[in-house]
Amino acid sequence: MTTPPLLEVQGLDVEFTTPDGGALHAVREVSFTLRRGETLAVVGESGSGKSTTALALLRMLPGTGRITGGAVRLDGQDLATADEPALRAVRGARVGMVFQDPMTALNPVLTVGRHLDEVLRAHGGRDRKARRTRAVELLALVGIPDPERRLDDHPHQFSGGQRQRVLIAMALAGEPDILLADEPTTALDATVQDQILTLLGDLTRTTGTALVLITHNMGVVARACDRVLVMYGGTVVEDGPTAEVLSRPRHPYTAGLLAAVPRLSAPSGTRLTGIPGTPPDLSLPLAGCAFAARCTLAEARCHTAAPTLTEVAGTGGDTVTGTATGAGTGTDTGSVRAACLLAAERTDPLPPPPPPARIDRPAPGAVVLRAEGLRKTYKSRRRSFTALDHVSLTLAAGETLGIVGESGSGKSTLARVLAHAHPADGGRILLDGQDVTRPGRAALHSVRRRVQMVFQDPYASLNPRMTVGEIVAEPLRAFGTVAPGERAERVAELLRLVGLDPAAADRHPRSFSGGQRQRVGIARALAPEPAVLICDEPVSALDVSVQAQIVGLLTDLQRDLGLALVFIAHDLAVVRQVSHRIAVMHEGRIVETAAADELCERPRDPYTRALLAAAPEPVPVRARLPVGAVSA
Repeated sequence: MTTPPLLEVQGLDVEFTTPDGGALHAVREVSFTLRRGETLAVVGESGSGKSTTALALLRMLPGTGRITGGAVRLDGQDLATADEPALRAVRGARVGMVFQDPMTALNPVLTVGRHLDEVLRAHGGRDRKARRTRAVELLALVGIPDPERRLDDHPHQFSGGQRQRVLIAMALAGEPDILLADEPTTALDATVQDQILTLLGDLTRTTGTALVLITHNMGVVARACDRVLVMYGGTVVEDGPTAEVLSRPRHPYTAGLLAAVPRLSAPSGTRLTGIPGTPPDLSLPLAGCAFAARCTLAEARCHTAAPTLTEVAGTGGDTVTGTATGAGTGTDTGSVRAACLLAAERTDPLPPPPPPARIDRPAPGAVVLRAEGLRKTYKSRRRSFTALDHVSLTLAAGETLGIVGESGSGKSTLARVLAHAHPADGGRILLDGQDVTRPGRAALHSVRRRVQMVFQDPYASLNPRMTVGEIVAEPLRAFGTVAPGERAERVAELLRLVGLDPAAADRHPRSFSGGQRQRVGIARALAPEPAVLICDEPVSALDVSVQAQIVGLLTDLQRDLGLALVFIAHDLAVVRQVSHRIAVMHEGRIVETAAADELCERPRDPYTRALLAAAPEPVPVRARLPVGAVSA
C-alpha cells in the first residue's frame, strides 16, 4: 500500500501588495507532494517564485506577502490556515530552513554556541549543560572539526562552507521531518559544495528527513535530487523524476534552462546559450502560457489558452526510483507532468538545442599586466594569515585568465592587490612594463583608471541612492575622461554597450533585476576605458540563463575592445568556456597554470584533479556517481 505524502501542496497562490496598491501574483496554482526521505529540487530563473513558495510553506512571507488560496498540508494539518501557536510548533521542530547567505542569517555578535543554544532552548527544553552537549553533537554531525572549541567562535571566524554547515546544524536542532534549503551551495566552491551535498545526502538517508532543495545549479540537481519541480512566472511548468526531466524535457522553458547550463566537458571558447527576452511582469494579468513570449515553439493558442499540469509520456518503463539519496519515493517515478499545450500532444521529447557555437576570439597580444612574487599577509592580535605566497602571473591584451580555487585560497585577495584596492606586502606588479607596485598618489589614480573591477554582488557594489546614470557617470567625473557636457551622451553609449536601454539612466538599482544590475556594474567599470578588467565571481549569484547572457557580454566586450580579463569563479565549467588559460590557487599559491582545455582534460596537480572531480555536471542521474562517492 502506498504511504500518504508527508507534505501535500495544492493550488498554492501568493500575492504581494505593490506600492501603488495593486497586486503582484508571485505564486500561482502551485501543487506538489513530498514523501519521507525524498529530495525535491525546485529550479527556475530569479523571480520564478522558488523562494516565495518555500517561505509560504511556513507562512514566513516578507512584507505584504500573503497566501490567497490553496492548501499546505503537513501530515494532514493545513499550515495555510493554521493559527500562530500551531505554526510555532511546526517551524524548526517539524520543518527546518537553511537560508542562502549564512552571514546574513547569522548574528555576527553571537558565538555559534549561542546560535545553537537559542534554537535548542526554543525546541528542546533541556538544561544548559545538555544543550551544550547537543550543540557539540550537531556541529560534529555536520562535519565541523573540533566542535567543542568552535562553539565559542563567532561566524566571521568560519569559512563560507563551515558557516553553511552551522546553518544546517541549526536547522537540524529541532530534528525536523522536512528541510527547506534555499540555494545552500550557490556561493561555495566545487569541493565545499560537494561536501555540503554529501552531508545533505547522508542526512536524508540516515534520518529519513525529506529535503526541498532550491537551486539554479543543474549539476547539483543531477547529483543530489530524486525529482525536479521547474517553475516559471510563479507557476509549475514541469514536474518529474530527475533523470527524465534532465534527459527528456517536456516544456520549452526546461529545455531552454538546460541549454544555458555550462558543461565542464565543453571546450574553451564555447558560447553559452541564454533564453532570449525577460520573465513576465507578475503584477499584470497573464493570458495564456507565461512563457509564450520567449518560446520559439509557441503557437497562437499559447498566447490565449492557459495550460495546466498534464501527464505526458514518460520513460516507457525505464524508470529510476530514489537514485539520488537511496531512500526511494515509494511511487512510480516514470511519469512527467508538464504545463505546455504542446507537450501533452508529443510522444517524443522536445528536440535538442543546436550545438553551441564557438566564440571568435583573437589570439592574445602583448603582455599588459605582470605579477612577480606577490605576497600578502593579514595580521591580528591572535594570529597572522598568509593570503598570497609568492604569486606570479602574466596577462596579455585580449586574453582571459581564469582563476579557480577553494574559498580562502587567495583568489579575491589577488584580485584586490592587482587592482590596488589592497597593498601588496612584497613582490612586483608591472602594468605595460612599468612597476606600479607602490605608486604615488598621482600614479595610483592612473593605475586605477587602467585596471577596473566587476564585483560579485551587483546590488552591494552599487549605491542605492544614486541613479544608474549617476553611477555610470561617477568614474567619468573622477578620472576626467569626458567633458561635463558630454557625460550624458557617454553614459547612454555605455548603457547601450552592455545591452541596457539608455532611458533607464534615471532609475535606481532597486528597480533592476540581478542580471541588469550586473550589467550596470560592467558599464561603470568600462567607463574609464580600462586595459584590464578584473571580474571577481561576476556570475555566481545569477541563474543559468542570465549567467549565459553576462558571460556572452563579457566575451563580446573583450573581442570588441581588446580588454584583458581576469575571471575569478568557482564554477569550473564557466571558467573553462570563457578562459584562454586557467590558474589554480591553493593556500595562497598558484599550483598549476595551463591552457584551459589542457588543464581540464589533463590536470597535473592533485589539487586540480580534486577540484575537477568535485564539479557537478548536469547529466541524467543514471550516469552520475552516488552522493558521497566523490570526496575532496
